[in-house]
Amino acid sequence: MMVSMSNMARSASLAAMALAGLASLPASAQAPRPAQPAPAQPAAPAAPAAPPAVKVPLKAAPDQADWLKVCGLDPSVNKTICYTTRDFVAENNQPVMAVAVYSIKEEPRRFVRILVPLTFLIQPGIRFSAEGTQPVNARFQICLPQGCFVEGELNEATITGLKKATTLRIDMQNQIGQEVNFEVPLAGFAKAYDSAGIDQETLQRMQQQGAQPQQAPAGGNADDLKRRGEELLRQRQQAPKQ
Repeated sequence: MMVSMSNMARSASLAAMALAGLASLPASAQAPRPAQPAPAQPAAPAAPAAPPAVKVPLKAAPDQADWLKVCGLDPSVNKTICYTTRDFVAENNQPVMAVAVYSIKEEPRRFVRILVPLTFLIQPGIRFSAEGTQPVNARFQICLPQGCFVEGELNEATITGLKKATTLRIDMQNQIGQEVNFEVPLAGFAKAYDSAGIDQETLQRMQQQGAQPQQAPAGGNADDLKRRGEELLRQRQQAPKQ
């Protein structure tokens, strides 16, 4: 529909009157001015890149010929518990960690306890995996002056993977957040895990007849350290809930 010139002129006059009226109104009644763009904020500095992971290959402790499976009745739960364990050292034979895979007779539960060095971040916990298995998370349980115990639950698929694998990789973070990958050899694990194992009395005789026991990182017997850690864990688990 065509708009006549007179209508256009009337509209223009009304617009002019409106503009003139606005000039006499208080500032609070005038139309809001367009918002001014906020000043540009300086870009946040980019987070520093995480340092590359460090790989630490380990080897079996010289005084432990193979993985060892030990079974015995735990009076605290009145059940037979077996653990397949081995100690590991760095290339210079400095003790680093011990790994023990536990099974409880007539129960499906399987879990691992790892004795790790101090000075690693506790909050992230650790992650471990073997070739062809899903990574498993483990959490710190208790620390002694010579090291900390970490515990993680295992399922049958993980156990099967451990028996087939050649290396167990244990990932931790040091004080600066750098990932450290410990590479633990698994040769002989399957044979020991599937064996009948030995009892505690046989283990004690073997220790008495063997060479001088390996020294823990900060001094003291490594086997004694593990026993103390096991006892502290047992006491903590048996303590009544507050």
